[in-house]
Parts: sequence; C-alpha cells; structure tokens
Amino acid sequence: MRTTSLVIIIAAALVVQSTDAQQSQPPARTAPAAKAAANAPDVQQTLRVVGLALGVLRGPNFVDAISTIEFWANGTMNALGQAFKAGDPWPAFKVTSYHAWIDFKQPAMRVDLTRTNPDVPTKGGGGLPLAAPQRLGMAVSGKYAWNESEPGAGLAPGKGTVVPAMGAVNDRLLQLWTMPYAVLKAATKAGDKTKVTIENGTKVITVPLDDQGLTGITVRAALDAKNLISRVQVNTDNPVLGDMLTETTYSDYKDIGEIPSDVQFPTHIAVTQGGSPILDLRVTKTDTNNPYLIVPVPEAIEKAAPPSPSVASVKVDAQKVVDGVWFLTGGTHNSVAVEFKDHVVLVECPLNDERSLAVVETVRKTVPNKPLKYVVDTHHHFDHSGGLRGCVSEGLSVITHAENKPYLEKVWTQPHTINPDRLAKMPRKPVIEVAMDRHVLTDSARTLNIYRLEGSDHADSMLIAYLPKEKILIEADEFNPPPPNAPAGPVIKENQVLYDNIQRLKLDVQQIAPIHGRLVTIDDLRKAIGKR
Repeated sequence: MRTTSLVIIIAAALVVQSTDAQQSQPPARTAPAAKAAANAPDVQQTLRVVGLALGVLRGPNFVDAISTIEFWANGTMNALGQAFKAGDPWPAFKVTSYHAWIDFKQPAMRVDLTRTNPDVPTKGGGGLPLAAPQRLGMAVSGKYAWNESEPGAGLAPGKGTVVPAMGAVNDRLLQLWTMPYAVLKAATKAGDKTKVTIENGTKVITVPLDDQGLTGITVRAALDAKNLISRVQVNTDNPVLGDMLTETTYSDYKDIGEIPSDVQFPTHIAVTQGGSPILDLRVTKTDTNNPYLIVPVPEAIEKAAPPSPSVASVKVDAQKVVDGVWFLTGGTHNSVAVEFKDHVVLVECPLNDERSLAVVETVRKTVPNKPLKYVVDTHHHFDHSGGLRGCVSEGLSVITHAENKPYLEKVWTQPHTINPDRLAKMPRKPVIEVAMDRHVLTDSARTLNIYRLEGSDHADSMLIAYLPKEKILIEADEFNPPPPNAPAGPVIKENQVLYDNIQRLKLDVQQIAPIHGRLVTIDDLRKAIGKR
C-alpha cells in the first residue's frame, strides 16, 4: 500500500469508572432521556473501532491513512424503473468489467464499465437488448458531473468526448459517500452531529451529509459483529417513488490489495433501490493511496455545465403538425397535444415536475381557451411516467393501461418529503381511466384511438395513439428515428413490432410523432426495417 500525509485524526478517550466507586454509591434516579444518553455507545470510540476493523487507522494516534481507493469488479447492474411489467424487478445487464477510482479529498469519483446482455434473455427497457457491448464512463468532482467516452476524456486535445451530466451530481456523490471508508470520514467530520444507536442489537451510525454538499441527506450505517460496516441506507427523492430507499450491503471483507495493506475491502457489494436490485458486484482487486489517482474537471464541463433545472428554464417548443395537433419538443422526451372541441388531450407527461409543468404551461399558452382534460401515459417506465404527478396536480386525468393502475395507485401513496413535488404540496386525488386493447376519445371535431401494442419486449402494457383523420401515429420507444441522412443501422426488433402492429390494426399512417426524436414519415420506419 502507498502511504500519504495525515488526513483525519480520530481521537477517542474511554472514560473508565472505578468498579469500587460504583459499588460504594447507590444508583441515582435518572430520567428516561438521561438513561438513554448514558446507555448510548460512545461515538468516537465506535468510529475508532470501525476504523481499526477496516484497517484504515494507523499509528498510536490512529491516523486515517486512506486518501484514495481504486477497485475492479464484475457482476450485474439494473435499469431503474424500466421493468417489463409495472412492479417487477428492473431488467439486468451483465457487467463484464467495472473499474472505480475514488478520491476522498476532492471528493471525486470515476467509474469506467463495460456491460452487455445478460446470459438469460430479459425483457424491459434501459436499452436492452444491446446490439454490442456498451462502455460507460461516469465521473463526478465536487459540483460537476459528466460522462466520458474513455477515462480522462476532454483533458487533452483529441482525447475522447465528454458530456455534462449535472443532474447526476448528487447520485454520484452519494455513491461515493456511502462507501464504508467515506462513511467513517463523514462521521468524523460531522462531529457532534454524528449519532450511534443500538437497534435490535445492532450498532447504527447516523451521519448527516450536509458538510459534503448533500444538504438534507442522512446516511445510516449498520455494523456487523466484527465492527465492519455491513449495510448503508439513504433516502433520496425519485419522481415516481417519492422518498426512495437506497440500501447498500457490504460483505465478504478481505485484504485483496494489489500490494497487501491490511485494508479490509468488501468483495461483495449489493445495492437495491425502491426494494429492487440495482447493482451487484464481485470485487476482484483493490489499490489504495495511489498518488496519481486524480479526477480533474475538463474545461469544457466547467464552461458548459447548465444550472439546476426549473420550470422556467425547461425549453418546450410547440411545433404545429396540422390544425389542432402540436408536437412539443425541446428536451430528451417529446409530448403531443391534441385539440378537441372543448378540451385538449396531452400524450405523455415525461421525466419529472419540471418537464411536465413546463409542457402544461406551453399547451395552455398555445391553446388558451380550452382546458387540458386528459394525459395519455404510453407506458409505466419512470422516464415516461415521472411527470404524471405534475399533470395530476394540474387537474388532468390519467389514461393508462389497466395493468398499470394498481402500481401507480400504490406508489403515489408513498411520501414525498425529501423534495416535495407539486402534488405533495397541493394534494389532489388522482383520477385514472384505464385503457385495454382499444380506447377511443372522440367528439364532433376529432378522434384519437389508443391501442395496446402486441408483442413488445420493451413494456408489456405499451400504448400507441392514432389520429385516423390526420393519419398521425404517436409512439414511444418502439421507433426512435435517427438523424436525417444517417447511415442505416441494424434492424431493431421493436421497430418491426411497431410496423407489424400498424399492419395488424390496419392503420393508414403517414406521419409518426415519436416521444424520442424528430417527426418522420412511415417511409422512415419502413427504411429502418429494411422495407422499400
């Protein structure tokens, strides 16, 4: 193991009372709160014992000797909120390589991983199945987060590409600060704000992360019989699940350093979110205190990093397709507004409150004299249903497939206290109207047919919407049109599934309004599946 300068000193002094003195005096009457405080474990002593068990405290002064950690692993990772059926576990990728760099001083972290399809075919979203192994580079340093095509991309001319990912700052910092060694460092820095309790016979360290830039976030770390951190829990906000519990389990601690160092590292790391697996790693090798392990912020990221999103900053462009139909773009997810005689129907309220409320505001400005009545939810995947609560708060009724209703009703009862959304602040009972194989919205002005898509491996209850008079199809994730004049790629099964359903339903489609991508014609879909 390489050594570095002193980082943190954990000083602890045990107050040992004389047994004889205790026996010579009668026990004093103590209030319940005082008794609890007297029985609470000593925080500094607990942290010292944990540090010694982890092998990170050295010398007579118990100096924290760990400044960086690097580890290699393989396993599985799951696509959050992308289950084939609502309520099922998230679909899993096979992770063939996982390499993480963690610098506790900055703090900063870089993860470079390669993932591919699981050994057993699976259904659901998240990009599965992959056409080829996929490499992902994710980094965070202080207040910046970015994705990179290779480690160190953007730091030298011609060295890879970088893309800002500011919305991931907190999630990535949390991944760092829930590592066992980081919990110990955060607990030491928090001082009197760190608490140690006994819960069902288990010691639990509670640490607020305000000093680490994660305001209002608290981690709870449970210790095993060897005083090693075995479980870390933290609650964060999720647009669908509300106060979402992330639980990381650490087990099978060993010294597997490239150079033996006595540092105990968990060789099995398992993470769940909302009760479902999200990451499961088997660690094969570690390294500590590498003086060359740095995660600098590329200049392009410092210049391009956008501010935190708000309704005012979300861009929504209303493109008129035909009279009474608008294609709402400006982000990663589109929506479509359809005008009827005395109301407007919205297809898709994606992502979160910021996006959905900005879409609602744009529709009301575009069609000022008619109320928004319905929102059609194409499917339950979190990126497509995350804005539904915002639309419900604005008085819209939700049309979704019957399979999704019990799940939405269940998750919408969960608390949203960490980051209260509009529906939490202004409660309103959601109105959910179910669709089956076919659902029709019609009046004297217009008809909108809603169909269940058959044969999709992406989502079991996928809905598409069709305007027969205008010959416009609205769909999500089945066909994401590439840029104009892009070379033909491999045929994707979902593209064929969409085309087959158009034929099955005998729809005369001329235009396609996708939730991802640009307006295209039916000929673009035919080209994608190799038909003239």
